[in-house]
Amino acid sequence: MADSTQGPHPHPGQTYGTPAAGQHAPTEWLGSGDPPREGTRAAPGEGEGPGRGGRRGIILGAAVAVVVLLAGGAVFAFQALSGGGPQPAEAVPSSAIGFLRVDLDPSADQKMDALSLLRRVPQFEEETGITSDTDDLRKRLFELALEDNENCSGLDYTDDIEPWLGDRAGVAAIPAADGDEPDGLVVLQVSDEDAARENLPALSECGFADMAPDAPGGVAFVGEYALLAETQELADGFAAAAEKSPLSADADYTADREALDGEGLASAWVDLEAVGESLSDSDDGRDYAEAAALSGLGDISSVAMSLRTNSDSLEVAVAADGVPAGFGDTAEAVQTLPDSTLFAHGFAGGSDLIEAGWAQLSENLNRTEPGAVDRFTRDLETSTGLQFPDDLQTLVGDDFALAFDGAPLALDPATGEPDLTAVRVGVRTSSDIVAVADLVTRVEGAVGQFYPLDLYDQEVDGGGSVIALDEAYANDLAADGDLVESATYQAAVADPQDAAAVTFVDFDRALTLADQVSEAEGEPLEGDDRQALQVLRAFGLSVSVDGDYTTATARLVFD
Repeated sequence: MADSTQGPHPHPGQTYGTPAAGQHAPTEWLGSGDPPREGTRAAPGEGEGPGRGGRRGIILGAAVAVVVLLAGGAVFAFQALSGGGPQPAEAVPSSAIGFLRVDLDPSADQKMDALSLLRRVPQFEEETGITSDTDDLRKRLFELALEDNENCSGLDYTDDIEPWLGDRAGVAAIPAADGDEPDGLVVLQVSDEDAARENLPALSECGFADMAPDAPGGVAFVGEYALLAETQELADGFAAAAEKSPLSADADYTADREALDGEGLASAWVDLEAVGESLSDSDDGRDYAEAAALSGLGDISSVAMSLRTNSDSLEVAVAADGVPAGFGDTAEAVQTLPDSTLFAHGFAGGSDLIEAGWAQLSENLNRTEPGAVDRFTRDLETSTGLQFPDDLQTLVGDDFALAFDGAPLALDPATGEPDLTAVRVGVRTSSDIVAVADLVTRVEGAVGQFYPLDLYDQEVDGGGSVIALDEAYANDLAADGDLVESATYQAAVADPQDAAAVTFVDFDRALTLADQVSEAEGEPLEGDDRQALQVLRAFGLSVSVDGDYTTATARLVFD
């Protein structure tokens, strides 16, 4: 060990409330004659023929791409704009286990602001074809969706789509009555129902041509929305169910949506309990259950997400109904890092999370190979002297932060180039210095078998310890810094004072450091790489507990 300085929800099958009178216009059906009987849905196996297998794609080919391809162009990330009028969730049955909605209104100021931000990023225009803040996103997304689909080559946006396509759309996954994979549903807002009636069948048919040639798709209407499904029978059933009990009236969906504090231009929602139930009898279901238990997500019943923008940033907000076991309260160690920090990752409650996760991992592995974990840890201790999970718990303690400093690298006196062996990286933990010093000694011994390693550990006044590769940086980490007061940190990190977990990147400092290293190597940073760093200021991800919800915000801040 180097010289140390020691001292200073209800779910499927539940009953929901009745929608408010007048919430929907009367349902209209196409292509099937009379509507289904109230309270029933089409029997999935009846009258569908060999096209049934096409449902494994879940969502209509062409129509789905009109919505989902937003992600490919990063156009999802816009400001909360619920606007007036009906939302897509009003045309989706409350039995849905997953739902995605998007607002494509191209005239909204906040959405143009977001496009203005995104267009600063290299290759954005080239990859998306969006060259103006006022481009019609609907047209571009339609073109992206169908450009490689020969079955839809006869469709023209101006003639066949623009006359009836509204500004909102949604995609939902609906449990299949026979226990098979969920059925897909696409809901599209229509501005002209007659034009939609005329053109939607062609869009639906070309989207299904490859997936289900014998089931070219079905179309039904609920209020201002057209419902597209794999078969007419399914479309009619979904329309009847949505009219009787829409997702927008579901108490769980509504609570999750409100926890987001704004849905944004695009949002998504998943009922994790219902997903687990639908997979319970399959190998995928068992894998899902084990992964959820291991990660602590087994305590989360549902998740809602929103994509939106602020004046200088794009962000994704998440609200999860439930709190993972052992999750900590406030990550204070990351707040006290030096304000010169380039990268930081900190979290509270790590020791408890590791204990719970290790127990679950041991249970899962020992189920398939009894004694496997005990043998692994015994061999590891014999070869390295490290003990698991105890040493991991010592490292993270109850409050932990990993930091990489943005100060210029020290120069090698022999070459005058940056000394990469003196990188200012280290950790700050709430664990006692005695336990940390012992861990450092054993880590140096284990790594020293392959590579010489000197670590510097130091006690923090008031309790806790730091470990660093550089002695001077160990001193800096042990002092109480004020990263939490940094304007850049506060711009990137939501809830900076109370977050239980934080990840932070200062791109301005990253650019300075990249310039120093690249120039020393004789290859100055330029072109798209430099431009990408220049337009970005910082990134922040924070996770907090708010009552019964775990909330998270990922934010990308632009210069």
